[in-house]
Amino acid sequence: MAAAPQPEAPPRYDSAPSRWSDTRTRSIWQWQLVLAVAVAAIAVMVALLTPTTFTRVVFDAGVGLLILVSAATIAVPWHRFGRAAVALVPGLDIVAIGLMAAGSDGMLTILWVFPVAWFATYYTLPWLVAALSAIAVILTIDTLIAEVTPTRTLQVTVVLLSLVFIGLTIATGSRRTRAFSRLLSRQFTQLERTLRRVEAQEKRAMALFNSVDTALARVDRRGVIRSSNHAFQRLYSVDDATHPHPTAAVEYDAYRGSPLPPHDTMISRAARGELFEDRRIWLFDGEGRWHALDVTTSAVVSTADEREVTLLSVRDVTAAVTAQEEKRTMTSVVSHELRNPLTAIIGHVDLLLDRDGLPPDVIEKLTVVENAGQRMERLIASVLEKHKPTAPAAETVDLRRVAAASVDAFRPAAQNAQLTVDAALDADLFVSGDAFRLRQVLDNLIGNAVKYTPRGGHIRVDGRRVQGEVRLAISDSGIGMAAADIDRIYEPYFRAQSARDSGAPGTGLGMVITREIVEQHGGRLEFTSALGRGTTVVLHLAAHDEERTTP
Repeated sequence: MAAAPQPEAPPRYDSAPSRWSDTRTRSIWQWQLVLAVAVAAIAVMVALLTPTTFTRVVFDAGVGLLILVSAATIAVPWHRFGRAAVALVPGLDIVAIGLMAAGSDGMLTILWVFPVAWFATYYTLPWLVAALSAIAVILTIDTLIAEVTPTRTLQVTVVLLSLVFIGLTIATGSRRTRAFSRLLSRQFTQLERTLRRVEAQEKRAMALFNSVDTALARVDRRGVIRSSNHAFQRLYSVDDATHPHPTAAVEYDAYRGSPLPPHDTMISRAARGELFEDRRIWLFDGEGRWHALDVTTSAVVSTADEREVTLLSVRDVTAAVTAQEEKRTMTSVVSHELRNPLTAIIGHVDLLLDRDGLPPDVIEKLTVVENAGQRMERLIASVLEKHKPTAPAAETVDLRRVAAASVDAFRPAAQNAQLTVDAALDADLFVSGDAFRLRQVLDNLIGNAVKYTPRGGHIRVDGRRVQGEVRLAISDSGIGMAAADIDRIYEPYFRAQSARDSGAPGTGLGMVITREIVEQHGGRLEFTSALGRGTTVVLHLAAHDEERTTP
């Protein structure tokens, strides 16, 4: 016989009332309504086939009792009652079915399967025995009232044995189901505890992963960043742990050099499984800052659900590189500044030594000062020679090509900052000098324009030849400078107030180096700027008429 509708986890009616829920109430309704529907169908059939059956009082009483019990089942708030109260429902069903089957041919006794199944499913064995005993008593009374015959006795025996068999079978299956449910519940609890431990371990691992200063990322063969720590996310302007390539930051082959092609970026190379160690690149991040990076890749042990992943380790060595460059520049500047007063000291000592009539002890002391000054002058000269910039090579440089390459190098960073960059360069912009050093000059000037121009701004590069002179103008609509700051831009380590207020990083040495290179080429720089309205820098260099291809 098909089982009556049940909830996913059948409630035990011998459980504590505090554990019951609305699911239990719905289960009671379902069991009782199934029996009520069956009785209603039988009543209709009886009315059509044997209407005289309704003349029997006990039959009508049984039907009426079952209808009342069904109505009460729906109305009673079962979550407030215990298991004994619930047992009244199938118990009254047994009585109602007994009244309907009294004095009949015994066909209606099959309805006792419903309450027996109810007891067998949700109650313990003593409850089932009590229900079967009640049915046995009802059958015995009915048999004694009617007439004891061999056929009647056999019929009662068959009904009782059938109900006992059905009840025991269902009870056994229910016990096994409950045991299996408890087993699953224990296993689920163990799995839940294991999952919590794994999650806790993963959180600890991620906390350690994110606490490392080295930027780390796991890259798969599609170029997708499967996971990354906070250091990597900050460095590459990534919003979350997983991110598709490319990122908002732009990688360059050198400081203010050329952007790496998409297939040569570190993430792309890691996606191809390339292994390398301490590869130096420069990164222009989403906030307009330069970073010197040493990048290393290593293979990661693959798993069943994640194969062929490469670990990308990125160390930010900007501070060390900047400190080294600042040390070199400072040494050069300090040595240069010391040389001038030292020359004056030695010169005045020589003048004093040329005088006549000086006491011997004074001459001796002045000689000591002169010798010490000369030794210091030689030391300073050696330092200056060591840090002396390479003199510009004697070659013809196509400044148009150099400027166009610098503009192309900064265009990705400008686009990332939502800046427009236009270039109008004449064809005849040949000068004499060092193409590499002149590229440094243009990179610094164009880089400053990109750095100090807010989003939505405009940068323009114009190159013209005017009366034997090449003039290259870089204009921007950036933050500009006050008039008092323009006179100090060539002072070492000086930064305009507007630059400091913008929060953009800088050392204050860029313009010092730029002017030095320009003066080595016999040129000059011309600055015009207005606070909040932008800056224009014009590079003046002597034109060269010989047109040779620049290496």
